[in-house]
Amino acid sequence: MTGWMLLGAVCACAALVLPDAARLDANRMLMVGGRPTFILGLYEHPKDDAKLQEAVEAGFNLIQCPPDPAALDRVHATGAHAWVNTGMALDLSEDTDRRKGMLAEMVARLGRHPALLVWEGPDEGLWNTWYGPMQELAAEFAAMRSEVQARPELRAAMDRAHNLFDRALWPEFEKARAEFWLAAGKPCPSPNARMDTARQRATRMADGFTAGARYLREVDPAHFIWLNHAPRNSVRAMREHNRAVDMAGCDIYPIPFNLGVGHSDLVNMRPSSVGDYTDRMRDAAPGKACAMVLQGFGWQDLREEVDEAEVKLGLGRRPSLREQRFMAWDAIVHGANAILYWGTAYVKEPSSEDSRRFWSELLTVVREVRSMEPFLVASDMRPAPTVRVEENYASQDGGGVRVALRKAGAAYLLVVVNENPNGVAFTVNGLPPALDGKTLERTEPGGSCAVKGRSIRDGIRGFDVHLYRAE
Repeated sequence: MTGWMLLGAVCACAALVLPDAARLDANRMLMVGGRPTFILGLYEHPKDDAKLQEAVEAGFNLIQCPPDPAALDRVHATGAHAWVNTGMALDLSEDTDRRKGMLAEMVARLGRHPALLVWEGPDEGLWNTWYGPMQELAAEFAAMRSEVQARPELRAAMDRAHNLFDRALWPEFEKARAEFWLAAGKPCPSPNARMDTARQRATRMADGFTAGARYLREVDPAHFIWLNHAPRNSVRAMREHNRAVDMAGCDIYPIPFNLGVGHSDLVNMRPSSVGDYTDRMRDAAPGKACAMVLQGFGWQDLREEVDEAEVKLGLGRRPSLREQRFMAWDAIVHGANAILYWGTAYVKEPSSEDSRRFWSELLTVVREVRSMEPFLVASDMRPAPTVRVEENYASQDGGGVRVALRKAGAAYLLVVVNENPNGVAFTVNGLPPALDGKTLERTEPGGSCAVKGRSIRDGIRGFDVHLYRAE
């Protein structure tokens, strides 16, 4: 059956078998089964049934799946939902008819499966329009250096090309690059690696994604469409790519900060860069759900061989429980509607004590977040409480602590996140009159605070989270 025949079959029966069209609520939460749902996703399709079941029981409700009905069957059996990546089929800027056919075939094969919830577009597509040629040019610069070793008179031409590249003067670099290879008497080894046309290629891809998402929604209105970006690129460019999707966000893996991890290019390289990127992703996708992909691995896990000397220094280590908890809640207080974890499939020696502990700690965070879902899908209370941070020895001037107050039924949840690296004392003012005289129970670390004059005073460690509850 051709893609177009499959499309006809999908369209003919869609009204009969597909659920209601995918939609977000007023807080940009995904509506799942008729109710707003906070998404906790796992960028892994565990081969082991016990691990899959353990993940779902902890609170993961969205599991990555290959485009295979059997994989979706496994996830459905646990009660969770699945997402499937469309690959470059979503980009209709070229090879349009064939890619439409590919999308139609995916919908015909998987679109009516009860586990499917989300279609994901190509990962980091925007970033790769820039990063791809940068990688090729890195190899070309190595070839230039080899030429200069044999012919030193070419050094000035190479240095000029390098200088222009480093200063992001792309059109001028292209001219200098051509002049170098002409002087070398050899063809340019990577003529299609062009930085001067990257923005135009990115816009073309954005138009292709927009057309692809609109087409996919026509043939399958029941499922959400999501784009994940790199922690790079301009808000303007990301907005181009996010025009027709339901959910967008980025991956950000900052642990350990300032120890050889260059995953963020913001001035803030600390764990709190998670919150900064959440703000950027919300700005880049106004009105859409915000999905942040957090760190489920250590950078050493991605190496073929572990560098033991670096391990002893903490380079490339995995996030601690406290860091995992901080990053999750930092994303939440900045407005994330979904948190997904990448990298768990790459953790080395999964049966070792350290790896088992890391997985167990990640599940601990997931359980806590899931347990707070009634509050997470609620609106921030207005007027919002304010926070005053007391002066201490650190280079901070009363800021760096964020608070969010939510109500679910008769219960309240106050979230306090300290984005400072040092501990601080703080006072939260402007709590609702209904809380005056009540005691807020602190979940981690345990304890309580009495509300007096609609305020509480407490202290919190650097890069930490306090959750306070009251009925």
